[in-house]
Amino acid sequence: MKHDEAYELLAALSLDAVDEHERRLIDEHVATCPKCRSELDSLLEVAGALGNSVDPLPEGLWTSISTRIYDNDDATHPMPVLVYDSGERVTSSRRRHLGRPAPRTVFSSLGAVAAALIVVLAVNLANQANRASNLQHQLVNDDAANAALVTPGHTVVDLASTTQADLAEFVLVPDGRGYLISSKLPTLPAGDTYQLWGVINGKPISIALMGTSPRKVTFTVSGSKPTLLGITVEPTGGSPTPTSAMVASGAVED
Repeated sequence: MKHDEAYELLAALSLDAVDEHERRLIDEHVATCPKCRSELDSLLEVAGALGNSVDPLPEGLWTSISTRIYDNDDATHPMPVLVYDSGERVTSSRRRHLGRPAPRTVFSSLGAVAAALIVVLAVNLANQANRASNLQHQLVNDDAANAALVTPGHTVVDLASTTQADLAEFVLVPDGRGYLISSKLPTLPAGDTYQLWGVINGKPISIALMGTSPRKVTFTVSGSKPTLLGITVEPTGGSPTPTSAMVASGAVED
C-alpha cells in the first residue's frame, strides 16, 4: 500500500473502521513509515480517550456528514456526460450501471469522516475537562470565602467609587487572608487589569492582580493590617505603584 493511501486510512483504523485486509496492508506500511506511525499513535490516543467524554454529540451530526458525502455533490454539481477515448457518449441510463465510486474513494471518505469525528469528540473532551477544572476551582474559592465569613474576627470591606457606588466587597480574616465576595466592576478592555492595593502606614502596597473582569480573587496580607483597600486600573502585568487614581476604595474597620 502506498504512503498516501495508508495515511488517508489512519483515522479509520484508529476507530476500527477498516476490514482485515486493509488493516494488514496499513500495518505493513506503518511498520516502515515513522510519519504514519506517529500519526496513528496520536489518533489512537485520542480515540482511547473518547469514552471519557460525557457531552452528547450534536443531534444529527452523522446524518449531516454522511449526507454531504453521498448526496451533496450530486445535488449541487450535475454529473457531466462521460466520453470514452473513442468518442462514445455515456447516457444517463448507462451511467446508472457504472455503480458507486471505487472502494478506495469510499474508504477515503470514511477516513475523512473518522478524522472529523475524532476532532469533534476531542474538542468536546477538552472542553469538558476545562469546565470541570473551572468548576472545581470555583467551588474551592466559594468554600474558602464562605468559611472566612464565619471566621471569628473577620472583617468585611466595602469598596465604593468616588460617587459612592458600591463596586466590590472583600472579607479579611485575622491571619491576613482575604477573598473577593462580590464585584460590580465593569469589564476592562484587553491590555488593562484591575490591581488591588492595601494602604499600610500611608503607603499603597500591591496585594493582587484582579484581571479584566474580577470574579474569584484571593490574597494574603503579610505583617501589618491595611487601613484601606483600593483598586486601580493598570496595564496588564500590574505596576509596583499606582499609576492612576483609585476607581474604588474602602476603609478596613477594626
